[in-house]
Amino acid sequence: MTSTASLSGNPVSKFISAMRLKGFHARIILSILYGEKVFPISFPFKILRKLINQAIYHCEIHPDSFISSDAILTLRLPHPFLIIVHRKVQIGRNVTLFHNVTLGNREHGHSGYPIVEDNAYVGTGAVILGAVTLGHSATVGAMALVLSDVNPGQRAVGLHRR
Repeated sequence: MTSTASLSGNPVSKFISAMRLKGFHARIILSILYGEKVFPISFPFKILRKLINQAIYHCEIHPDSFISSDAILTLRLPHPFLIIVHRKVQIGRNVTLFHNVTLGNREHGHSGYPIVEDNAYVGTGAVILGAVTLGHSATVGAMALVLSDVNPGQRAVGLHRR
C-alpha cells in the first residue's frame, strides 16, 4: 500500500514512487490519468486516454473524477478492464475498483453522482448510481446494485436501495 508520506514532492517523484506497487495494465491507465490531471499541457494525455484507456482497456475514467492527483496515484485497479466512471463522480484516496464497475448518474428525474470516500472497495460488476455516498472503508460486493448510501465501514451486497 502506498502511504501518503511517500507522495510528497514534485509530481514526477510522486508518480515513480506510487507506480512501483501497481500492475502493468494499471500503470498504463493511471499514468495517463495522472499526466492529464497534473501537467499543464494535458491535450496529449487526453488523446492517449481516448486511444489507449478507452479503445484497448474499455475504461472511461476521467481525471476530474478524483479529489486530487494523489487519489489517482493511490487508486487500485487489480483488473483494469471495462470500468466506467462518470466525470462528476468524486473518488477519494486508496480506493479499489475491480473490473466491470460502473459509477454514474441515474436517469429519469434522478440527479447527483456517487461520492466514493477514502479506502472504499468496489467489487467486480458493481453498479453504483445516483447521489450515493460510499463511506470511508465501505465495501461493495461483486454484482451489487447500489442506489442508496453505504455508511462508513458498512458492506453492501445484492440490491442496496432506499
